[in-house]
Amino acid sequence: MTDLLELLVSAAASGCIYGLVALAYLLITRPTGIINFGVGEWAMVAAFGAYVALSRIELPYAVSIALVAALMVAVGWLTERLAVRPLVVKGAPPLAPVLALLGMLVVFRELVSLGFGPDPQPVPPAFGFGRLELGLLAGSYQSFFIIAIAAAVFAGAWYFFERTLTGRSFEAVALDRRAAALMGINLSRVTALSFSAGAVVAGLAGVLVAPNVSAHYLMGMPLAIQGFTALVIGGATRVEGALLGGLILAFAEQFTVRYAPVPPGLAMGVPLVLLIAFLLVRPAGLLRPREARA
Repeated sequence: MTDLLELLVSAAASGCIYGLVALAYLLITRPTGIINFGVGEWAMVAAFGAYVALSRIELPYAVSIALVAALMVAVGWLTERLAVRPLVVKGAPPLAPVLALLGMLVVFRELVSLGFGPDPQPVPPAFGFGRLELGLLAGSYQSFFIIAIAAAVFAGAWYFFERTLTGRSFEAVALDRRAAALMGINLSRVTALSFSAGAVVAGLAGVLVAPNVSAHYLMGMPLAIQGFTALVIGGATRVEGALLGGLILAFAEQFTVRYAPVPPGLAMGVPLVLLIAFLLVRPAGLLRPREARA
């Protein structure tokens, strides 16, 4: 029983990471319709930013997080300005920004690999490598920290979309871009904000997971796949769906690794299996789009 409960905490922490990456996808896709598969590379960039701030410069954790968040705002804004806006202004096909963002993915990866080399770099956790016990539940400090931060982020994202005027403008753009423009909503500003917010959330996921896996220039692609799978599972238009999909994926992964009679290497295919299954059986995800609810 103790082993199962510890596995639940570990899986919940991993699910929160996947959910944050899925939320980064959603923040961009919901108002723009553009799928940015580079969110995993954004997480990688933030992980190396945390490595520099925490391990090299040795700044306080809160200051480091603030600096990394500012870096990611700039990264998201510049990505939108350089790779997306020119294509949208010229009336390029919808696939063009997706392909441009795939090119940016390669740029981010190569720049980081050239700057930091191929070796993993350590990123210290917020509260050290100790162990916390809460009744029957037990896990690392970092696992509980991830769960707490993810809960706060998802609560904030839900409040943003449901209770703020800016969030309503995102919703209006998601439903009908042309009508939103006629109502006076600045589409360019919404797009820039969505990319900046997506970069910050993806960066937060990278900073939180880095103490467990180290900062490595190839860490972005697995996160991108897991986050996209979580988004498909939960529903591509719902904030709560991103978290639900992340938790389902993480539990499926970790229970397969722990209890299924398959080699650990094969368990890495769980996200792809779930992705294909949901795309074939329930492409809208577990939670229905908001406009389809009664």
